[in-house]
Parts: sequence; structure tokens; C-alpha cells
Amino acid sequence: MEIVLIRHGQPEWVKEGEYTVDPGLTELGKQQAEKSASVFVKNSMDQIWVSPLNRAQETIKPFEDRNIGSEVKTFDWLREALDDDEKKLIGESDEKIREYFEHRNTRSFEDWMQTTHGEYMKGFSENIIKNLDKNLNKIGVISIDDKYDRLFDLSNAKIDKLMIISHAGTMSTLLSYFLNLPLYPWTWRKFLPRHAGHTFLRSSEISSGHFFRMKEFNNVSFMDDDKLKTY
Repeated sequence: MEIVLIRHGQPEWVKEGEYTVDPGLTELGKQQAEKSASVFVKNSMDQIWVSPLNRAQETIKPFEDRNIGSEVKTFDWLREALDDDEKKLIGESDEKIREYFEHRNTRSFEDWMQTTHGEYMKGFSENIIKNLDKNLNKIGVISIDDKYDRLFDLSNAKIDKLMIISHAGTMSTLLSYFLNLPLYPWTWRKFLPRHAGHTFLRSSEISSGHFFRMKEFNNVSFMDDDKLKTY
């Protein structure tokens, strides 16, 4: 089985001088989405799962135009993290928003764990994993053990190719789940997926089940202009 994780294209966080928590894509982001979709052929994915947020919905549009997924499902639990401190930034100046993120993203590990964001990320990731398990079960992808690595029973899998279009924070939880890696409030900054980049996971069979390996991470080789290779 192969799973493709894709982050949305570049978002337009500040529009007409105001910060928005649910932006669409910039013109550059729309180009990234087009390039990202151009790699895949019609019906090459059995299912595509996508976040309901505008930046993800605009990213999937060229994938839908090319009929890349035989079935497309939008799941609310794939939306990006948004804690109370970030919500307070709505309507604030560019300078204040920049100062907030510079401070948050350079804090110590201890501060990450103890602040509102750290507590929020715990519930955020638990919600994703709970719903991920439930929806994987529906397609016959069953997590059976995570003592050493996360093992799956794929004997009754209904699909072979799954694509998930979401966000940096969401992707960090998905990667941590499939690869059985520790998950912390700052994990999304450690993976640092590029806009519209491709990350491929492929299952390998052993005597006790299947586990997923990372075949490729953050591939943006299809972007023919360096200005399109953004974070």
C-alpha cells in the first residue's frame, strides 16, 4: 500500500492588511497546486482525503480537475491546529503577528510543553489519531500493534493508493502515527513540509504484519522554478 501526504499550497495569510485564520491560496500557491497535481495521472489514487479549510480545498482543485482520485472525501479532523492565542491575532497588525510567531517558534522545549499551545496540541493530535484509526479501519487498514513499530493488518485492505492533502501540523501527526515516532507540540516544525510537496509512505510486509517506510520526503522536484519551492 502507498500513502501520499501533501501539504497545501502557499496561503494568503494577510489579505487587504488583515490576518485571517482560514486563508485561500496566493497566486503562487495556486501555481504550486497545479504543479503538484501534474505529476499524477487520472485515477492513480483510490481515495483522496482532504481538509475542509480553504487552502486545502483550493489545493485539491487541480487534482479534481484531472480526476486523480477515484473518490474524494473531506474530513473535518484533518483541519490545521488553531489554539486560542492564534485566534486572538485576527485583526492585529503585521508586526504584532510576526512578533508572536517569532516568539512562539523560538521558545524552549519546556515552554512548548507548558503553554496553551502545548496543551492544545495534545488534544489536537489525539483527535486526529482517533479519527484516522476509525477511517483506516473502514478501508481495511487495521493497526494491530505499536510496541516496536506500528504494525498493520492489510489482509482485507480495500484500497492500495491513498492521498491525504492537509497541513503542516496535521502532517506531523500523520507521519508520527504511521512511522511510530514521538509526537511533541513542536514536531510540525521538525518535519517542515514544503508547500504542495509530496511525501510517500509505502508498506512492507514482515511475518507479523505490515509497517510503513518513508519512501520519499518533501519532493518538489516537479517545481520548475525555485520561487515555487516555499515553506
